[in-house]
Amino acid sequence: MSRRRNPRIFLTAVVASSLLAASYKLYDYYVSSSSNSKNLQDPKKYTKKSIALTLSHSILSSQLPLDEILLNSENVTFILPPNLSVDDLEGNFAGGEAGSSLPRALLKNYKLLNCSNFQGYFDIIKNLKPDMLLVCSDDLGIRSSLPSDLSRFAKEIVEVDQNAEDITTKLMPLFVW
Repeated sequence: MSRRRNPRIFLTAVVASSLLAASYKLYDYYVSSSSNSKNLQDPKKYTKKSIALTLSHSILSSQLPLDEILLNSENVTFILPPNLSVDDLEGNFAGGEAGSSLPRALLKNYKLLNCSNFQGYFDIIKNLKPDMLLVCSDDLGIRSSLPSDLSRFAKEIVEVDQNAEDITTKLMPLFVW
């Protein structure tokens, strides 16, 4: 018994599949345009580079939005040099009032690394191998003692001066683009 194909059924299947494909394209376009409009409302996009930011007195007093940088940048690690303690960070993070546990939570999540001497500081950098090292060498007193092979471990070293304007103008564009 031979079956003859009904052209009407074939035509109906072609029209139905065309409508289905067109509907999917419209849905896909709508979803992508609505997600793009959300991105346009919040124009700040944070870098995905691995960044090691050395927290020093100048950087802490520059009023950089450290908590926002930490929350919105995936690969940022703060390094606490030997001349500062975790207690010195109070007030520099949202909710950083006295007794806040935020710096301690940062320590537990390895987003804040501290060291007891400058050899330990350089060892942290060598182990992290960040794309970018941000440091105020004058604050740390290490401008003349930066190891010559440090550039092997940090692809780019950005040194800032001890004033808030220089810190803000040099560092903020590195985080937000």
